[in-house]
Amino acid sequence: MANDTFKVAGITTHNGNSKARFTDDLIRRVKQFSKGGASRIDLMELPEEMTKLDALRFMKSHELFQSPDDQALINDSIEDREKVSKKGEVKVKATPISIDAIKARAKPKLKEDHEITAADLHNVDPA
Repeated sequence: MANDTFKVAGITTHNGNSKARFTDDLIRRVKQFSKGGASRIDLMELPEEMTKLDALRFMKSHELFQSPDDQALINDSIEDREKVSKKGEVKVKATPISIDAIKARAKPKLKEDHEITAADLHNVDPA
């Protein structure tokens, strides 16, 4: 989804399900939805190319989409897209850490006079 921009936005209804739609080619999409049996096709050209989120905000104030059902659909779509756009954000709580704390986590050194025993050679082929 990134930052794609679109010239056309609107709402279509197919089999009782309404969705916000975005495209760059109004005529092609109207033909597709008509052929697919959509019962409602309300697409409009936007004043300028917009992202989906910007187009939804524009549609929210447009007279064509003022019915309560349209407003609910647009609000739900805006919420969904805002959640997606915030999904990659990570909050990091920085805790100061000292060098001594890092050293304390280090593995203890082996003794210089450490002898290898049979238990240390469990995966070695004797041949």
